[in-house]
Amino acid sequence: MLLIMAANAIFFITAMDSANPGLAMPSGKTKILIPMGSRLNLFFALKNTLFRVRRFWWRARRKDAVIARYSKALQRRYPLKDACYKGGLLERKKYKALLLSLSALSLFGCKPTAPEERMIPMPDRIQLQTRIWLPAGQGPFPVVFTRGYSAGSENDAQQFTRAGYVYVGQATRGHGSSQGKMNRFFGDAEDGYSSLTWISKQPWSNGKIAMYGKSYWGATQWLTAVKQHPNLKAIIPQNINADLWQCVYRCNGALSLAMSASGRAYSEDDHEKIAQYGWSRYFKHRPLLTLDELITPPTKTQDANLWKDYVTHAEFDDYWKKISLRGDGKDGKYQKINIPVYLMSGWYDYYAGAAFNSYQQLNKLANSQDLRITIDASSHLNEIVGERNFGKQAVKDELGLAIRWLDYVIKGENNEVKGELPIQYFTMGSNRWQAATEWPPAYTEPISYYLHAKHEQRRGKLKPIAPITEHPPIQYLYDPENPVPTLGGNHSFIDDAVAKIIRPGPLDQQILENRPDVLVFETDPLLRDTEVTGPVTMKLFAASSATDTDFVVRLIDKAPDGTSYNLTEGIMRARFHKSVWERPEAIEPNKVIEYNIALQPTSNLFKKGHRIAIHITSSSFPLWDPNTNTGSDQGTENQTIIASQSIYFDQRYPSHIKLHQVEH
Repeated sequence: MLLIMAANAIFFITAMDSANPGLAMPSGKTKILIPMGSRLNLFFALKNTLFRVRRFWWRARRKDAVIARYSKALQRRYPLKDACYKGGLLERKKYKALLLSLSALSLFGCKPTAPEERMIPMPDRIQLQTRIWLPAGQGPFPVVFTRGYSAGSENDAQQFTRAGYVYVGQATRGHGSSQGKMNRFFGDAEDGYSSLTWISKQPWSNGKIAMYGKSYWGATQWLTAVKQHPNLKAIIPQNINADLWQCVYRCNGALSLAMSASGRAYSEDDHEKIAQYGWSRYFKHRPLLTLDELITPPTKTQDANLWKDYVTHAEFDDYWKKISLRGDGKDGKYQKINIPVYLMSGWYDYYAGAAFNSYQQLNKLANSQDLRITIDASSHLNEIVGERNFGKQAVKDELGLAIRWLDYVIKGENNEVKGELPIQYFTMGSNRWQAATEWPPAYTEPISYYLHAKHEQRRGKLKPIAPITEHPPIQYLYDPENPVPTLGGNHSFIDDAVAKIIRPGPLDQQILENRPDVLVFETDPLLRDTEVTGPVTMKLFAASSATDTDFVVRLIDKAPDGTSYNLTEGIMRARFHKSVWERPEAIEPNKVIEYNIALQPTSNLFKKGHRIAIHITSSSFPLWDPNTNTGSDQGTENQTIIASQSIYFDQRYPSHIKLHQVEH
């Protein structure tokens, strides 16, 4: 019996490890993976296991070395247990308890069945490719359902079925082997609803269905959940905005240029041609509306129609209203979400702010029975990117957290989730996880840092006191033909071919500070460690010689040696300064206007001696399309003009950035 228990435990842990690189064992350590379908392999694996079991107990009595060795794998079972930890080791008794609990598994019952391929008919007779993985044992089972470009993930299927869930993956229309015309987002709600009905009637389904997935796979969850299917019991949308207008393919009016073009204006087959043409030159093509015709024939890319849609629909019109949960909640769609929701994102993804906005909208309505959010330091692909070292604990175990939460809300297990705080987030700099019951956390205090003059060109100070005198504005010229290049940042661009000119994450911004169109404001060196956690907003008083232009603000952690790592950023297209939800209107040239720019939220510890700094400019290319400054339609405009920008910061126009901080 002991031998079977040990074999079960080691298989369970190493199988999880092999399926998730984020749980890799230390280098040089041999792993055992028992192929459950092979009796011969099983015999030798068990023989090797016996030796490992004896060695395990010897080490467990001697010290906690074994616990340390397997701590990362065990964080799947007990992730985010404490409100604040540094990826510490689990107690030995918890490990022993887990080892004993695994004895209930059958050696020959852990492997899920091979996927069953089905073509599921929709009401209009279009059939969608659907793959079904069943867990071992007797059903019916709860179901995890995912919809996107492909019909599920083998890795996700392995882990969900091991946890006792049927895993159903479906390719949306026009993707994979699914029939129909590709028309992303439109029709996904109806197809999702019909598919849920089909799943709920299958003999292997117990009628309790959850949806899971990130990016587009997350958007299909929001769209489906609004339909309120009685069998949809929970959703886990990751790395996506429920509001597709405000900050996905467009952000506060500006076009998310590189991301929107990827796979729509061009396909992977065109990478080499565009590289020869020049990626930067390619993205500067005008008019933007014909970018998809520059290298790629309009009918070649699988999503070619979407490029012209994203460029043409440059305001919150009926196109966006049909596929968005309005970010300010005024369309009533959030009120229709009455099931448990678990949101996930990363500080260097495009959607951390969207995740918190959805959390607050749902929390305000109090319709969701269980509402949670987890934010780590990762990018869109749940990876640590950039030049800062946050440690291995900075990346969440998405699948492990999802399974544990589903066990609680779907299966009704009385596990650790019940006692945990709903908001879990990673603080960069201190490199530790923290938890809270509200956002921003109650332990922080709002503080505004006001812009002040400094005896240097294009430089100024940040002080927690408002200016009391008048001062002339700082001016710079913004030339759309020479935009500020994107250097790191909070975005979801994932095209490897363009990684050299745009990639997410924290990168040293010093080179940008030498540009004449980048203004830098910074505090004096901090006298003590200062944590900034929460939303970040900039009230900017500015004037422009143009009838439309952009303003970009970036929050920086500046080290004593001058290294300047970007934390978060935001943009505002001037014509939307009154509201991104209303019809835009041209600005009056040279008139001082108040711009309220929402940056992505963050959590960062500024170390003693560091400075809190901000950059103010008018572009970040090719993250966003450079505003032509002409006031004409950005999609059809061929010409550009240089704009003179004036930033005000005196008693009458107290420009400032609002943070939430606590001194340590």
